[in-house]
Parts: sequence; structure tokens; C-alpha cells
Amino acid sequence: MKILRNAFLILFVVFQGSLSAQNNSLTDSGAYPAIDPKDLRIYQVYIRNFSNEGTIKGLYSGLDHIQSLGFNTLWLMPIHPVGQVNRKGTFGSPYSVKDYRKINPEFGNEQDFRALMRECHRRGLKVILDWVANHTSFDHPWTQSNPEWYTRDAAGKILPPNDDWTDVADLNFENPELRDAMIAEMEYWVKEFNVDGFRCDVAMMVPGDWWISCLQRLRSHRSLFMLAEASGPEFYKYGFNSTYGWDFYHRLKGVFQGSSLRGLDSAWASENNQAKQAGGGFGRVMRFVTNHDETSWDQVPAKVFGSDEAAMAAYVISQQPVSIPLVYNGQEVGHPLKQNIFERSPIRYQQNPEILRFYQDYGAILRFEKAYQSGDFVRLRPEDKDCWWSLRGQGDEAVLCVVNTRNKTLVTKVPTSFRLKSYENIRDGSTAYLKEDLELEPYGIRLFKPYGLSKR
Repeated sequence: MKILRNAFLILFVVFQGSLSAQNNSLTDSGAYPAIDPKDLRIYQVYIRNFSNEGTIKGLYSGLDHIQSLGFNTLWLMPIHPVGQVNRKGTFGSPYSVKDYRKINPEFGNEQDFRALMRECHRRGLKVILDWVANHTSFDHPWTQSNPEWYTRDAAGKILPPNDDWTDVADLNFENPELRDAMIAEMEYWVKEFNVDGFRCDVAMMVPGDWWISCLQRLRSHRSLFMLAEASGPEFYKYGFNSTYGWDFYHRLKGVFQGSSLRGLDSAWASENNQAKQAGGGFGRVMRFVTNHDETSWDQVPAKVFGSDEAAMAAYVISQQPVSIPLVYNGQEVGHPLKQNIFERSPIRYQQNPEILRFYQDYGAILRFEKAYQSGDFVRLRPEDKDCWWSLRGQGDEAVLCVVNTRNKTLVTKVPTSFRLKSYENIRDGSTAYLKEDLELEPYGIRLFKPYGLSKR
């Protein structure tokens, strides 16, 4: 079905309703159920870069833009004051938290954040906060009031987590008082501001038994979505709803640098099996082609994958295996500059309107096509090393996807069961009759449904 962009831009301002919650076997019977991740589409926001103002009010003004892309969940990078001691760069790392209960005055104040939360919830948007449990800044009040809560050397000097993270002080989770205090800091945002969950920074560096206690206690207040910056089945067992698809991401980069597509299959299969089995049926991997770490330490997607067109093709592939979509602010317009988290690089949303239209169109597909809420996925023609073939969903709702991963025109074999049939490309409404072969332009993308059945 052809995407009716004008109609969609009208629809996005209409209340979207609350996302359904499902019982999660990983929570206590008396706790609220975890938010079901199958309907979530996450837009990551670095407030400093999102708007010209670099403030919470600037984000408030940009909610129409975010919803025009089909997203229903905001991941806010840390909003807390940044430490001054051992600060790196001009602005310091947002992950060097000086006070867990305060808002960085450069971003705004508590009233601004309350207004943002009210408006997001009015629109049906979820909001998750980035939470840094593993460390604080060296000038956090705890370093003076409770130095025993930190990792220290024999002389009592507070240490960083490693030799590179010299701007942050490592917390010692062997201390029971710290364990309780950190949960209380997270509870503050749940109870006082009704946040919808947390993205938990370097979750693998914090003890698993603490995460179990933390998540159970947080979910005694309300349903929450919990994303671990980690990979592995144990995090679903701790109670997290989602982990990072790192293996898939790194192999996907290799594909667009010349490797065979065949290497992707073991990655998505392993990650999805972990999410399904260890997550009690409620886990989903988050997949991406960039985020604040990748563009800060590596490069922007156009350089990582070879071009803007290649980056868009990679993004489509990343969302075919069952997953949670992620877009980092600026990705949707091909922001050409690295977003170093210690500096400022405001997004220019007027650049690259064609890329923006792609993300609007594809966001609408992820939102409206039921196949992408389904847990059904079949990888087709895994022997083809250059063109990706897959099927999402079942029956009339299924979406057939084919993507050329090379910077040249290719002819690919159509899977036998899909030959001699008419299809409609749901990206642009064009029609195709698939025979034995299909020709694709460089980085070409096709999302097919049986002709006449594509509807919203």
C-alpha cells in the first residue's frame, strides 16, 4: 500500500493510547507487570544536541518531529548535573553524574521536565531515563558523605572503574547501604515523575543479584520497561525486557564492508533465542545502526556503512529479525558530524530531506504493519551472500523484504514459493510481478506484500 504521508502526519498528533502490558514471569506475583516490548519503537535523545536550544523545552517543541517518524518511546540520555572534577571535554560526560535527583541546569529545571512528561504521556509517548548505576562523578556528595560506598585503594583513595574512565568514581556494590540507596534514587523518578523505565548504562558492570532486587522493587510501583546496555541471557533472567544486539551490529558493518551476509544469521538467531527463552517470551533485542557510543567513538552511519544509501539499507536489514527499533537523534537526517558526548553538535533537521522522508515512511511501516509486531520471522535464501531475503509475519499480513547490500546493480534469485505472483512495494506503492530473477539497484530496498492486500 502506498504510504499516505500527509495523512500520517495528521494522525501522529492523535492520542496513541497506552501500550499494552503483559504479565512477566520474571517479576514477583505482587508486582506490576513489565511493559511488553513488542510494540516499542525507541528514539534516543541527547538533549544537548536535539535542538538549537539544547534544553528540555527544545525537546518539548520537537515532539511532533519524533512522532512523525513513528516512534512511541523516548530514551533520554542522562539529564543530571555533570561533575566538574576530572571533567573531560568542554561539557563533560553526561555519564559523570553529580546528583541523581537533580536536573542539569543547562537543560532546564524540574518544572520543565514535569511539563515534558505530562505532554509525552498525553500523546501516548513513553519516556525512559538513562541510568548510571555503576559510577558517579568524583564530586558527587556521596564521595564525601559515604566514601565507603566507593571502590578504594589501600590508602582510601576513590578509584575510577578503569584506566580510561578517569572522570568517574567506581561504586562498590558490596556495600548493602549503597545497594539500597541506589534503588531509592531510581524510585524517586518513578514515583515523582512517572517515568516509564530505564536504559541501564554498563549493566554488565553491576552485580546481577542487585539488578534482580532493583527491578522487583521498581516494578512494585508501576509497569516499567527496562533496557540493559549488555548482551546475554542472564539479563533477561534478572528482569530486563531488552538487551543490545551488538553481535548483529558488528557483523552488519562487516557486510557493508564486503563480508558475506551469511555471517549475520548466527548472530540474530543466537540473540533472539536468548531473548525468547531466557526472557520468558517477553524479551526483545534492540537493534540499531548507530547510537551515542557508536557515533562518538566510531563514526556516523554514512561513514561506517559507506554512504547514506548504504546506511539506510543497513537499517532496514537490522529491523527484519524480531527486535526493537532504535534511531539516535540526527540519524534520520544523515547528520554528517560525529556527536562526541563531551561536546555539542546541534542537529540540522533541514538537511537531507530525502533521508528524512525515508525514516518517516519506514517509521510508518514499522508502526502500522502488523508483521512488525509479530514474533514470526523466516530468513530466506541464506545462501545469497549479497542480497538479504526475509519474511516477517504470517499470511496476508506478512512482509517480504529484499535488500541489496552492494554498491552495484545485482540480479538475485527469487525464492521459489514467491515466484509468478504480483506484489506491491509498501514503501512507494509501486507494483511488481516476481519471476525467477529480481534486479536491484545499488543498495536497493523492496518491502513486498501480495498485491491488493496491503492495507492499514
